[in-house]
Amino acid sequence: MKVSLYLGKYKGIKVFIHWTFSLLLLWIIISNIRSGAAIEDTAWSLLFILAIFLCVILHEFGHALTAQKYGIQTRDIILLPIGGLARLERIPEDPRQELQVALAGPLVNVVIFFFLSIIIYLAGIQLELAEDTHVDGETILLFLASANLFLALFNLLPAFPMDGGRVLRALLSLRMPRVKATQIAGGLGQFMGIAFVFFGLFYNPILVLIGIFIFLGAQAEVTHTTQNALLKGFSVQDVVMRTFPIIAFDAPLSKAIEKLLEGQSTHFVVVKDDAPIGTLSREDIMRGLKEGGESTAVENVANLSPLKLSAYDPLENAYKTMSTGTKKVALVFEENLFLGMIDLENISEFIMVKLALTK
Repeated sequence: MKVSLYLGKYKGIKVFIHWTFSLLLLWIIISNIRSGAAIEDTAWSLLFILAIFLCVILHEFGHALTAQKYGIQTRDIILLPIGGLARLERIPEDPRQELQVALAGPLVNVVIFFFLSIIIYLAGIQLELAEDTHVDGETILLFLASANLFLALFNLLPAFPMDGGRVLRALLSLRMPRVKATQIAGGLGQFMGIAFVFFGLFYNPILVLIGIFIFLGAQAEVTHTTQNALLKGFSVQDVVMRTFPIIAFDAPLSKAIEKLLEGQSTHFVVVKDDAPIGTLSREDIMRGLKEGGESTAVENVANLSPLKLSAYDPLENAYKTMSTGTKKVALVFEENLFLGMIDLENISEFIMVKLALTK
């Protein structure tokens, strides 16, 4: 993550903060300066925001550590101005496991809320102070407790991509197929997204942004779940391209350009002594032309450490690996026999065909 600052890790889970988070802090400082607020007030506002996002990180660790119990690792947690994101390797398909993972995050916020409430009670802080919008040493705990309660309740809205959408999907999946449960939960989420947009147009523009976020998130979840369901039961050999263009590793890029213009293929298999050693993409060719020109040898720009898949690998796993990783094309082998290649476009076409047949 070149645009993120590494904060550290816990239980093998790395935590990053996106560079845009600094824009939020800068906006708070500028807003306070324009309003004529004292430096002390600005400091309390910044401390309050940082405290909220610490709670957000704990929320995401709730998801990540619960998923870890079921053998699901988390690639990282990234902190954004709009919240946090724990990037799990996958979402549990067992409804009970998904339910626990989804509820773990809001539960963390509920625990923080009760913990802060106890401190507020023991410290004798008056609840009436919460009516004041001014953040200082007396009100910060009240505001932080309220923020955690809000985070828990907001995340439990039954709409993707919030935790409540996954909770609803998990509960529905106990009684019906996962795809149908996702479609119902996603439909409700899209309806809520439209409602947020509608009310936001009249009351608060922020609601419009939230509505769009919910609508697109629900749509993406339905699409993703439907695609994975269509790929189940198939293996890589069902979509492997056995006819493909090849190019020698020591050929100049001018030769690759000829092949590129002659057909519709955007990926080539790089060979040496008739054995596949890598792949060459259209992007690789363009990069090579900019850096060295048409005389540049293919081996200087090709991917000579290609993704290699077995013909018997589940197609669902291959699609996930290629769509979330940096390598969008793979060489396919049956034991030591080279069969061909697959790319994301090939799998996408397979999905479209199966979807059309299903409908």
